[in-house]
Amino acid sequence: MYALQDTIFAVSSPSNNHRVILRISGSETIDILNRIVTPPVSGNPGITSGKIMNLDCLVYLFRQPHSYTGDDLAEIHLWANQAITEALMEKLLELGTRTASAGEFTARAYLNNKIDLAQAEAVNEVITASNTFQLAAAENLLAGRLGHLSKSIRESILDLLSRLEADLDFSTEDIAHANKADIIAKLDETRSRLNDLLADSIRSESTLDLPAVGITGTPNVGKSTLLNKLLGRQRSIVSHQRKTTRDVLTGEFELPGCRCVLFDCAGLTTHADTERSDGPASETILDELTQQAAVEAIRNAMAVVFCVDIAKDDWAEDLAIRRLINPTHMVTIATKTDLLSEKDIAERLSKLKSLFGCDFLPVSAHANIGIDKLKAEITTRLITTISGHNAVALTTRHRQALNNAIHDIIQAEKEIKAGSEELAAMMLRTAYNQLSNIEQHNIDEQVLDRIFSRFCIGK
Repeated sequence: MYALQDTIFAVSSPSNNHRVILRISGSETIDILNRIVTPPVSGNPGITSGKIMNLDCLVYLFRQPHSYTGDDLAEIHLWANQAITEALMEKLLELGTRTASAGEFTARAYLNNKIDLAQAEAVNEVITASNTFQLAAAENLLAGRLGHLSKSIRESILDLLSRLEADLDFSTEDIAHANKADIIAKLDETRSRLNDLLADSIRSESTLDLPAVGITGTPNVGKSTLLNKLLGRQRSIVSHQRKTTRDVLTGEFELPGCRCVLFDCAGLTTHADTERSDGPASETILDELTQQAAVEAIRNAMAVVFCVDIAKDDWAEDLAIRRLINPTHMVTIATKTDLLSEKDIAERLSKLKSLFGCDFLPVSAHANIGIDKLKAEITTRLITTISGHNAVALTTRHRQALNNAIHDIIQAEKEIKAGSEELAAMMLRTAYNQLSNIEQHNIDEQVLDRIFSRFCIGK
């Protein structure tokens, strides 16, 4: 485990950067600085200039307990090559410091109560972010919203637990005892808050890759033509024949300020295709598998573009499909507007809004109508998904703790109804401990090692 009494150092800048940033933290930080920097630093927090090995440098000094790690911390910035950097590191080793382990600077911040464990995990998510959405999700977690929400829920559980245990400890005393119906109502409320936290959260793992945006609708609605238009190349086969698209087709899509994976899948239907009713059984099986793949892809998408052919006369099947998929973030568009007059488009957009209960963006991939507005709408939906005011990025560890707490609260409610208050109190204490694990300061050392081992050196 980490030795907090040691003074540690590490290079925290990229290896290909000519500006080298070397971090030092620990009780001997100022003494070490004064043995390698000229003139000696004053010991006051701030920025000073000097020389190291005859090279100009800047020294940023942060005094405990107000530094990132909670100990004295310094950053040395200098312009040097690899050979000079290695010579400086050798000098620091000679002066009694040691090389920091992966994530040790952040581990010290956690162990010195500067951040909670969820925020410590968020630091690594920020460092390793490979796209805009992963970074936004990590910043939400780093802001401490998860810790704040879990603390509030823990306080509610602790209040219920104290009421139950008071009844158990003073069961023979002439005092006002807790009302069973009231306790059950409070348990239901607490469980709902946990479920809401899970529902409003984003799986941290889901942001590791580029976010997925799906194009869906009934067969021959213009999905493939739209995919090709947005991607700027021929990615999907376009045909007037129904069910031309059989597989999920993907391509990277450049949006204003970000990228995503755009995909087109088979058209969705709610009934057997009469055109294939007399075909071989293998075709029917293929249709079913194609539909399953399409529905699964849509469910996993961060946002969905739902297409309706504005030139059609009957939208009953489109409405049924809309109810079937029901994604959280969706852009509804009316395709093939180039086939109608402006008057007809306005009338049909009004009918679509009345039928579906939402506005439709008029689009034509052939005539390049509404494409820029569609891109803007997709961007808005993706940003809302990641950085909505209630959204919290949760790792697998966080979700497991929340699900375990929900299970324990359900069990506690069952025990209350069965008259087993002592067992109910035990389950509530377990639920409390599960939530404490999210930001726990007494967590098992092996768990800490697993968390911080994923960090890079110098962070």
